[in-house]
Amino acid sequence: MLNLQKAQPKFIETLRKQAEFTDAQLEEFLKLWEVKCLKKKDHHFRAGEICNATAYVNKGCLRRYVINEHDKEVILNFALEDWWIGDLESFFLQKPTIYNAQALEDSELLLLSRENFLKTCEQFPKYKAFHEDKIQRSHFATLKRISVTTSGTPEEKYLLLAQQQPQLFQRIPLHYIASYLGIEPESLSRLRKRLTEKPGKS
Repeated sequence: MLNLQKAQPKFIETLRKQAEFTDAQLEEFLKLWEVKCLKKKDHHFRAGEICNATAYVNKGCLRRYVINEHDKEVILNFALEDWWIGDLESFFLQKPTIYNAQALEDSELLLLSRENFLKTCEQFPKYKAFHEDKIQRSHFATLKRISVTTSGTPEEKYLLLAQQQPQLFQRIPLHYIASYLGIEPESLSRLRKRLTEKPGKS
């Protein structure tokens, strides 16, 4: 069971503002959530499983990845504090996911089961609207990333990530970032060195 003291302040603030919960409603709503702790390298879910809960990253960092036809891991995204991680298709349609989600640090997730999610959406339309808006924004961000990934140069991919999630470079091994960018680790190292050596860079 979750309480106000255990959740990220941003999480509570978002629920108050966007879902418009009263303090009493928020207190009851948080009782529906469960806390899941992961050690570094533990998996939240693996390909072939069904995602039966929506997951908010309260602490830590995870990666979501697939295994391609060459048995190589391909990282799709990272999730730090105040991010969500899962598979909406698996969650809503109750079909096995093709993704894997693994903790890159000791992490703590807040989980809302599918059953409680559906009940909450029915009881609180504002929460449903908040969740749909979150899905829409995530979709647009994914489309932008795909556009850069398929047509952008390695430098453009790197700069976009550095702009959007600069903290990743302090918390995640470079070979994972290279996988996410679709380039070899050695190429990433050379790129970072070249950008650092540009005039005006420190």
